[in-house]
Amino acid sequence: MPLNAMDSIHDELGSGPGAEHDELLEAAEESRVALAAEAAEAAAGNSVSVAADSAAEQALANDLIRRASAQRERGKQELKRKIAGIPSVQQHVMLNDQVVASSFTRFFYLIDKGAELMRRRGDAIIGEQRAAKLREQLQALISAVDTEVRRNLEATQALVDRDAYAEGAIAVSYTGPAYEETIQIRSREGLALQRVFTLYDQLLALMVNLEWNGKIDASEVDQMRYQTKQKIRPIFRFAARANIGMQTSRARNAQGRPGRGTSRVNDSAKGDAAIVEAVSSLQESLAKGSFSSATDADAL
Repeated sequence: MPLNAMDSIHDELGSGPGAEHDELLEAAEESRVALAAEAAEAAAGNSVSVAADSAAEQALANDLIRRASAQRERGKQELKRKIAGIPSVQQHVMLNDQVVASSFTRFFYLIDKGAELMRRRGDAIIGEQRAAKLREQLQALISAVDTEVRRNLEATQALVDRDAYAEGAIAVSYTGPAYEETIQIRSREGLALQRVFTLYDQLLALMVNLEWNGKIDASEVDQMRYQTKQKIRPIFRFAARANIGMQTSRARNAQGRPGRGTSRVNDSAKGDAAIVEAVSSLQESLAKGSFSSATDADAL
């Protein structure tokens, strides 16, 4: 798939004379592109770096960098996008750390979009109970990360406060943010996740100060940056697969030509148990640390 696939999807599905904007299909296709890029990156792991030895490794490293960059640029566009008739909250976001900002622009909009579609379209497509279950699972994933980062932030703040007024203490600051924008957030889950990113940014700022003052090693700061990315990715995978699952379910419903009202919900529910079960299994595997991106993507 070309590196500008997300731009092509958006242009083809959301523009043109008389074209009807198909938000479910767009979300599913963008999620497929993003999951493929993320899976390729995960498969490469630590075996490929920017300083790769062979030409093949260098080519792969460059391709991964281009894919991630394309996702970030799409994310920046989508975060500013205003859609008539869709409620949203305008939120001013400022992130100083480059890694936090990179993860935010790359993954946040698909997670927020998934949560918003679960709330607004899920009942009609997969049934009220299943849609509610998906939202509860997404909320649980976000809440778990929120709890952990708050605990780390509190402990780190205590270390900083203890030595804040020590003679010769160095105060480190940023000359400007890595990302600053007023964005559109379309779900409560998105609001909660945006706060998580802000907390990680605050945590890393404190850790950088501790590192400059010789209280912790630079490797600890790097490890927290890595952890930030790793904690956000499962949430992204969950939401992306939900986006794909809802579109798959809608297509299945259309082929079955369900009737209106209760019969439609019942017919919809029959084919969607596997989708909800797959996402439930994903949550369990994430908790156990046994996530497999390729097989879980195929399961939905």
